[in-house]
Amino acid sequence: MKKLFASFVVAAAITVFAGAAMAKEVIIANGCSFPLHFIGLSRSTDTQAENLISEPVKPGDGIRVTLNVTSGIDLTVQDDDGGQIDFQNLDLTNASKVTLKNDGTADIE
Repeated sequence: MKKLFASFVVAAAITVFAGAAMAKEVIIANGCSFPLHFIGLSRSTDTQAENLISEPVKPGDGIRVTLNVTSGIDLTVQDDDGGQIDFQNLDLTNASKVTLKNDGTADIE
């Protein structure tokens, strides 16, 4: 019984540590020529994006987010008229900053 309990404690500790190790802070910068009124984040396999902002992000500004998943990321941005640009299947595993651009490309640093 003690062995089983000890194994459970070790397994739980590894799970908690692995989850914390996966969390990564990334800056999402607005490299577009217009304010972003919506920045949606989802995994490539999801259909709904979680809005990351409560107020517009001006060109040249950015937001800091903590990601639990860093590959297979989709970002969707919208302007104040509802115009949308999609950035699909981004790998932010080694990124500290991603700059979203008007042409639908992203610079990953």
